[in-house]
Amino acid sequence: MLTSLQRQANMSVRLQHAWRTYFRLCPNLFMSSVVLSILFGTVVFTAFCDGVLSYHDNRSLEKSHSQVNIEVVTTSSVRDVDRRFVSVALGPKLIQHRHLLPLLRSQRFQTLAAGLAPAYLRLGGTAEDFLIFKPTMPDITRLASGPELDICTLNRNDTTKWQGLRSEVRNETEGKVFTNFTMSEVEWDHLNSFVSCVGYDFIFGLNVLLRSGSRWDSTNAQLLLNYTAARGFKVNWELGNEPNHLQKLTNWTVNATMLGQDFHQLRSLLSSSPAFKDSILAGPDTTRPNKNKTLRFLQRFLKAAGSVLDAVTWHQYYIDGSTAVLDNFTDPKLLDVLGPQITAINRVVNTTAPGLPVWLGETSSAWGGGAPELSSRYVAGFMWLDKLGLAAQLSLDVVMRQSLYEANYALISNDLEPLPDYWLSLLYKQLVGSRVLKVKVTDEADVGARNSSDQLWTTGEVNRKSARIRVYAHCTNLNSPQQYQNGSVTLYVLNLHKNHRAAIRLGGDMASKEVDKYLLTPNGEEGLTSRHVELNGRKLKMVDDRTLPELAPQKLPSNTTLLMPPLTFGFFVIPDAQAAACMV
Repeated sequence: MLTSLQRQANMSVRLQHAWRTYFRLCPNLFMSSVVLSILFGTVVFTAFCDGVLSYHDNRSLEKSHSQVNIEVVTTSSVRDVDRRFVSVALGPKLIQHRHLLPLLRSQRFQTLAAGLAPAYLRLGGTAEDFLIFKPTMPDITRLASGPELDICTLNRNDTTKWQGLRSEVRNETEGKVFTNFTMSEVEWDHLNSFVSCVGYDFIFGLNVLLRSGSRWDSTNAQLLLNYTAARGFKVNWELGNEPNHLQKLTNWTVNATMLGQDFHQLRSLLSSSPAFKDSILAGPDTTRPNKNKTLRFLQRFLKAAGSVLDAVTWHQYYIDGSTAVLDNFTDPKLLDVLGPQITAINRVVNTTAPGLPVWLGETSSAWGGGAPELSSRYVAGFMWLDKLGLAAQLSLDVVMRQSLYEANYALISNDLEPLPDYWLSLLYKQLVGSRVLKVKVTDEADVGARNSSDQLWTTGEVNRKSARIRVYAHCTNLNSPQQYQNGSVTLYVLNLHKNHRAAIRLGGDMASKEVDKYLLTPNGEEGLTSRHVELNGRKLKMVDDRTLPELAPQKLPSNTTLLMPPLTFGFFVIPDAQAAACMV
């Protein structure tokens, strides 16, 4: 039997734990909105987050709205992005922990991955600089003469169900203790068969910490190249991950000039084999773009190696996953940090290695594996969708999402359930084409807070000053299952107002056009922290392991005001826009 003092102590611990949990998810709690009850020794904690309440409270929807006027320039386009603009990544620790093969063999995982094609699949991250290729026999020619692996064919009659991970794959930098591990030709064959099966292009990060003095030791890379060429695999390459951050994580230092020489050495290896004449070499995958030290590192690297690169890569996250709170994900000021970072990187590339494409080679909401119970939830979509829109407008050609699977920021959960950002990415892939259009947004709710001259055309160097209504426009993807026609236009819209629904009016010729609406909202009582999403009020889920659901629009008549609840995002397609810039 517990004494009265022990029961009180236990109750105090539970109360503190409940308070910490809810404060993390709802940092703006007011005491008037918190109800605490103690019944039979049980703490009952009820809290209403300011942001979540505004979404669920119908009275707040009725109370006010923000009138938004949108004009799209349809006579000309801003630019075209790569057809693999939205791409994905996997971490090498899947190999280290022997989770890779069952994952890639899973029919369900293949179906989900294929839904996001075309895309690059990057296998890279901190652990890439500890991965060593170790074939099961020394005779590469004999090894490569074995039968070709076809994962897709294997799965046609395979009724094996995914059993989940034997243990959870944690953030690859957790603990900051790294050891070398190996990959055999078996994992390599599976990776190459997988990308072929789902329609991806493969990018692999080679280990830059295999060194002989100050120079990169390319012996192991040459072994992998020889096997890859003998197998006829089509692979693109990187070398090293976040080299400007290596010393903090590993006590190794590879300066920008040394890294540039390493890339020249790798380019020589690729050029010496006809199998790699079309392979892309991308780098340097620097991180912390807000630091001047990073920009100087990138500049020195491009001076040394710009001539051998096909694309410049860098990494970006908004916040630390261990300290992130709910409001971070809908904070316009935090979202706005990306624009200046893109501009700063572009300025270095344009002055040092003009003409090279710039890729966001690894990105998500929060570093450190993402924010628990946030990066995998509906609320993370605000960061993801705004990032895609801004990246396309500001001349980035590819954005690689960290990650397709694994950690808190994954698109697919450990039990292979598509998470909210997966559905958002799938809709983006289906509806948004490569051609970027110029759009002007006037939000009457913001005009009172600042001069209306701040509402600029969203192209080039954007100065949005914490706008709460964000709109991006592209020509519609003509290869979508919805089979839209030439001249169609797709808008994607974020409403960051906590207490105002957006009442959107289209200007110009589009005002008289019918609209297809694809509104994504959270499913269930969790609100912004829901792991499930609804499309136009219908919960999205897979039909079965081989079939994704149809993403059907809500048809709206012409001259309709497009309504969006507070803290939501979605897509609007104007099928009969007849935009001259979108006539293929």
